[in-house]
Amino acid sequence: MKKVPIISAVSTALTLSFCSPIWAQESSKLDIGRFVIAGYGDVSYVDTDDPNANSNVESRFVPIFLFQLSEKIHIESELEFSIGANGETEVEMEYADIHYFLNDNTTITAGKFLLPFGQFGPNLHPSWINKLPATPGLYGHGGNGSLTPLISILSDTGVNVRNSFKIGSGKLFTDFYVVSGPREEEEEAEDGELVEGGHGSIPEVGFESGKGDNNSDKAFGGRVAYAFLPSIEVGYSFYNGAYSNDASLDYSATAIDFNWIGTYASVRGEIIETSTDFLDEDDGEIDVFDRGGWYVQGSWQMRQLGKDAFNPVELVLRYSEINDALEGERWTVGMNYWLGSSAALKIAYEDTTLEDGDTDNRIFVQLAFGF
Repeated sequence: MKKVPIISAVSTALTLSFCSPIWAQESSKLDIGRFVIAGYGDVSYVDTDDPNANSNVESRFVPIFLFQLSEKIHIESELEFSIGANGETEVEMEYADIHYFLNDNTTITAGKFLLPFGQFGPNLHPSWINKLPATPGLYGHGGNGSLTPLISILSDTGVNVRNSFKIGSGKLFTDFYVVSGPREEEEEAEDGELVEGGHGSIPEVGFESGKGDNNSDKAFGGRVAYAFLPSIEVGYSFYNGAYSNDASLDYSATAIDFNWIGTYASVRGEIIETSTDFLDEDDGEIDVFDRGGWYVQGSWQMRQLGKDAFNPVELVLRYSEINDALEGERWTVGMNYWLGSSAALKIAYEDTTLEDGDTDNRIFVQLAFGF
């Protein structure tokens, strides 16, 4: 069967077979009935200037299990083993799904999967692919620090239909899905985390599918992207679903992402807007809490200098900004020393400034590997 080009060559060069969309493309090389284990892991040291926080060492091992049931059916699952704050071992299933290749252009996925929202979540968050030890400030996953994030790296249970079409000299990629959706959390927002005008606290919205669906409403969303081959891709994503127990309050998000990859350098970024319904405590009416933000990241491989000593070195700079409420900005500068094609020693410094003037500075040292 012809390989199904699930996402563009722009991301393939970076993400290889360690993200579910990519594996759907690469695993067509497997023999029927073959079982393969891939994955990644990392060991990280984080030092902070916050006197109320301790420096710590974290470790993760994330195996990905791949199985080709037939020429048209592929199965995959990812588990994360990590050491918790108290030294206990924590286990989490990030996704477990089945792909059915309807034809050379269409793939149907069912189960728990990474939602195609933006680029970072579904394609770039594994530690050996992420060029910095922490996530962009917009995402609440993996060392977000003092910034109040806009959105999680989304995974949920449902069905997704993916298509790819050759248009002109490039390719159009579409994803449309229906999933269980967000849910209302019981935890209250932290002190000071108030919506605009002070009428109540930030709505607590959860995205963990393991907690089940709390209402009869389903969330829907998708991503439409065009790749100007061989180096540029731009995409638009959307997500909407009711999160309250009575399905009267909605959560929605949109994102624009861009990705450019050159011979020695890359530039990528995302703009995210979120909208959360909440019940105004003063008049009992439904109001809307809006937040937005963006990040841009650039990297440069020093092998362009033509000096052997610099060949393994890569420099990275990222800027993240959150607007509208609970504002903050973050600069992150890092250096990666590549020990091999899928293993890197990363050192980074992170400088965060919040709207009230508080600062949060952190130093990261991480050894990340993929296999």
